Amino acid sequence: MKAAVFYGIKDMRIEEQPIPRFADDEILLKVEACAICGTDVRIFHHGHHNVHPPQIIGHEIAGVVADKGSRVTGYQVGDRVAVAPIVHCGVCFFCRRGQTNLCQNFKALGYHYPGGFAEYMVIPRRVVEGGNLNRIPDNLSFEEAAIAEPLACALNGQLLSQVGVGDYVLIVGAGPVGCMHIALARSLGASRVIVSEIKEDRLELARHFGADYYLNPQKEDLGKVLQEITEGIGPTVIIIAAPAKKAQEEALLYAAPRARVNFFGGLPGDDRLVQLDANLIHYREIFVHGTSGSTPLHNALALSLMASGRVDGKRFISKVVSLEELPEALEEASTGKFLKIVVKP
Repeated sequence: MKAAVFYGIKDMRIEEQPIPRFADDEILLKVEACAICGTDVRIFHHGHHNVHPPQIIGHEIAGVVADKGSRVTGYQVGDRVAVAPIVHCGVCFFCRRGQTNLCQNFKALGYHYPGGFAEYMVIPRRVVEGGNLNRIPDNLSFEEAAIAEPLACALNGQLLSQVGVGDYVLIVGAGPVGCMHIALARSLGASRVIVSEIKEDRLELARHFGADYYLNPQKEDLGKVLQEITEGIGPTVIIIAAPAKKAQEEALLYAAPRARVNFFGGLPGDDRLVQLDANLIHYREIFVHGTSGSTPLHNALALSLMASGRVDGKRFISKVVSLEELPEALEEASTGKFLKIVVKP
């Protein structure tokens, strides 16, 4: 089989490898689509502490069950499945509460285990038994099913932030996940969806997703405009879908009383401290929280939202490339000129 192997910073090699062997409690998956995540781009350019080269990365995966071990039940050869990539243990405090994205023994496909930038991959026992494989609805393509993973992460954030009917939702950052937040906020019933983004090309890409307002804080007074849009109340939900310290600090200034402020985008490990006005949190009763990853249930719900037409998955796919084009595509994905680039091995 062909595989794209990460050997180090900016060193991705397309190789011929044997089809991997699998145990009697594992599944052999024929990868049909694997989307490029921003984390894949960062791994390519900077490496990652959980990725030890040589490794096959890629974790936004959809494919077909090509073969299975004798002890695997519940799946058949030929099943079309999307993969939730967190390899949760199932027994820790958080797994027992259904919060498998917070597993205390966290591992993941495309990090600790070989991922989806290959023609075939092994689905380990813990993934099979953990319910991480969701069947793809018949009306969804493999490309759409692959982006269920980032959509599931965005959905986790919106559910945790309790986005619902009547909310004024401000989304900071109009990258791929920011655009997913637009679509989800619309689907969940937000009255007004507002996008803030300093890059004009990203604002233009985001206009396809039906927000009510598109603002560039470098060209207009964001606080003043938000007050006008929200009738002097402020956003009731603020989702910061960008690794931006300033946006995290300023969010409290804009937030309505009882607003939910979600630090959805993580900060670089060497620059992760922010200053927050504790009195604003106290007197306005503002809820500040973060979101990390998703669960297999979020993944299933993301597939359902796309299959029902409530979220149009095709709109997020800017480009489909071959495995041989992956190194170039990783460079293209870093420019911010694309939403999702999907690799078809």
